[in-house]
Amino acid sequence: MIDDIKLSFVEEYLKNANGNLNIWGKLVYVLAIIIIAQILIKVVSKLFSKSLKNKMLENKRNYNRILTVSKLLDRAIKIIIFSFAIIMSLDVFGINTNSMIATLGIGSLALSFGAQSLVKDIINGIFLIVEDQYRVGDIVEIVGIEGYVQILGIRTTQIKDFAGNLHTIPNGKIDIITNKSRGDMRARVDIPLDITVDPTLFISELKEKLSYLKNDPRLTKETDIWGVSRNRDNGYDVTVCVFTRPGDQFELEYEVRKKVVELFNEKNLKTPQIRTEVEHASI
Repeated sequence: MIDDIKLSFVEEYLKNANGNLNIWGKLVYVLAIIIIAQILIKVVSKLFSKSLKNKMLENKRNYNRILTVSKLLDRAIKIIIFSFAIIMSLDVFGINTNSMIATLGIGSLALSFGAQSLVKDIINGIFLIVEDQYRVGDIVEIVGIEGYVQILGIRTTQIKDFAGNLHTIPNGKIDIITNKSRGDMRARVDIPLDITVDPTLFISELKEKLSYLKNDPRLTKETDIWGVSRNRDNGYDVTVCVFTRPGDQFELEYEVRKKVVELFNEKNLKTPQIRTEVEHASI
């Protein structure tokens, strides 16, 4: 009985005499397509959110990368679902979508030729994120600019240098990346000494001066004193290397240089002196 009532309602109000959908029937059909598309989008969003939470719990270090990639995929799937919904809705009203798709294809091709740099920026940006070449907060050197990554976007990367300047770099122009936040970092200090300074005695005194670093939690390896690393005309260099976590190398380098200055003052040491010889010309 109920099925008969439903069928009669459809026949009377949603179809015309020929048995095809009338304007109200088409509107109801399009409304159903939109509702189904919205339901699919909500289901996909919930699945992505659940997957994102699980991934973040498993790997907190890659939080920014996982979040960015998940948002990209979520947005792409929404666009695909809406595109199919629009095409199906246009078909209901008898609009030839095949010709429209072909026209859009030609238009997209023409647009791609006119916006090659934009397309290159976006594609390169996706690879930068997916391959995890650097993250927000990393110290990097890109196209001759060194600093902290502030924003890693699909089209551009923003880097703040150590002077506080913010640089915006199109991702398409990024070819060589030096990431200085992966693995142990090294702080190197070259100490120039006068030729009159005994290198063995100086190295012994330097080791004692830097002994406070032995139990420093910032260090990942023991302090390495290379010894005489370079000979000069009037002296030589002694090199010290300190290995630490990313970001701490600058502070440790300043500390080591400060201790070296203190040692020079305590022991009255000299840097290489410029020596000149004056010859008296005979008259």
